[in-house]
Amino acid sequence: MKIMWLSLVLVVGTISLNLHASDELSDASIRSLVKQGRILPLQQILNKYQSEFQGTLLDLEVEEKHGMIQYEMEFMLDNGRVIELKVNAADGTLIKKEYED
Repeated sequence: MKIMWLSLVLVVGTISLNLHASDELSDASIRSLVKQGRILPLQQILNKYQSEFQGTLLDLEVEEKHGMIQYEMEFMLDNGRVIELKVNAADGTLIKKEYED
């Protein structure tokens, strides 16, 4: 039980909403986009990809690239490998999947 809470604390501590574009979005803007239905809620994305890749979320960023908002997530899989996923925030489609060595 202590390990699970420690993992949760470590994950929450590493989550950031960093935007690396000329038009940076504030947290309020992201919430507004979700409320307007222009992007999917983070929890919906996490539910889909955590269950698909069976792992622990290590890092999360929200970025706007080429006019598209993306969730960029890093998971540690149950087998110990780390995978980075880039997901279109508007429809939840997987843009890129990359295993780290």
